[in-house]
Amino acid sequence: MVTHTVLAQVEPSRLQNAVDGLVSGAYTITVTGQDEAEVSGFVANGDGKQYGVVLTAARAFCSCPDSMFRHTICKHAVVLALHVIRTPQAEAKEEARPVNLKLGRVRPGWQACA
Repeated sequence: MVTHTVLAQVEPSRLQNAVDGLVSGAYTITVTGQDEAEVSGFVANGDGKQYGVVLTAARAFCSCPDSMFRHTICKHAVVLALHVIRTPQAEAKEEARPVNLKLGRVRPGWQACA
């Protein structure tokens, strides 16, 4: 699993910082894609700065300066990985499912969309 591969490479202090922030609710996580080979999403800090994160078995990418300049696995990548592990994919799909709307009568001359 991609998340486990990423977490196995993280420095202990970064892992602890990410866990602390995740538990305290300091991050807002939005998963935009998830399959066996890749996890992608956005992680926003408490100050509202949002970073794009992509996790693969070969690499963890984040748009934050820490990841971009130091070429390390940052806390945002760790937070996304931990979130995906804690949130089963079936639940994530359930939350993202569109709401079915019931429409009233269609006015004469209007056509319903197919």
